[in-house]
Amino acid sequence: MPSIHIAAGVEVGKHPFTILRRTVVIGLTAFLTVVDLFATQAILPSLARVYGVAPAIMGSAVNASTIGMAVSGLAVALLSRHIDRRLGILLSLMILSVPTLLLATMPSLPIFAALRIAQGVLMAAAFTLTLAYLAESCSVQDSATAFAAYITGNVASNLFG
Repeated sequence: MPSIHIAAGVEVGKHPFTILRRTVVIGLTAFLTVVDLFATQAILPSLARVYGVAPAIMGSAVNASTIGMAVSGLAVALLSRHIDRRLGILLSLMILSVPTLLLATMPSLPIFAALRIAQGVLMAAAFTLTLAYLAESCSVQDSATAFAAYITGNVASNLFG
């Protein structure tokens, strides 16, 4: 039996807690996917002191993740037809933990920058695949809520990261 949608966007027959839980999980996934991108901005002066470089140079190393994101976003878009969405998301997020953990112990700035690029590659892969997954797995009625939750989580990571 198809579900009936009311004007407020809540499906009749679906428990509001189920909808809320799904929305929170989607938003939290987005938040956790890219929070590493923004978290280093707050400690940029400390990182510059630790590595003994000017803040501008440290800023370039921190923002090296953008290079990885640009390359990965395009590559995943071109190859996404051949990538299982859920598996790709899970692998990207699991592997993302490796460069994230290693960043805390990196003695050299070039390795730090390389790990930031790796983070960018993995963040963009997870981000791109998640958006594709949501588009394919949500009904037309649910997709607006799913995308809003995902974008809200992404913006929140910028605010709190």
